[in-house]
Amino acid sequence: MSNRSAESVFQEILEYRCPRYEQFPSIPLYNDQVVELLNHYTAPLRTGTEYAITAAMINNYVKQKLIPPPVKKRYDQEQVARLYCICLLKQVFSIADVGALMAVQTRSYPFPQAYNYFCVELESALQSTFSTRDFSARSHASHVTPESELVRGSALSFASKLFATKFLEMYPFQEKT
Repeated sequence: MSNRSAESVFQEILEYRCPRYEQFPSIPLYNDQVVELLNHYTAPLRTGTEYAITAAMINNYVKQKLIPPPVKKRYDQEQVARLYCICLLKQVFSIADVGALMAVQTRSYPFPQAYNYFCVELESALQSTFSTRDFSARSHASHVTPESELVRGSALSFASKLFATKFLEMYPFQEKT
């Protein structure tokens, strides 16, 4: 990434919009289709050359009960949205913590609403981190609760780590020998 300027990398992130729940395909997808879709959606938010998700990772998340098992080898909208969250948040939190974060949020709201709220907070966190550096923006929650602040803090944690990692990729520091 060192051949791209900080400005172009940051601009790509500032223009990034999370796929909303309704934007995920309403027809169930096979594992390889989910992998392709999520790697496409997360490309601007990834660092390095690794994929955000693989078929083996999805199988492990099912085994760990982070997502329900597929029905007839296909994943529905909610499973895909959950996997999108996992792809991003695993960069900052342990897989167990990601599962706990999703569980807390879905106890408070139906999953589609909780997911879309995460998207709004993530986009806001990316704007604050990569543009204004102003973190005083109001919460986007209709009612600020400990659960909504947990989502907001998680989004800010992800954005801050992404900022630091992208910056370090653009300006590799070499040790002097």
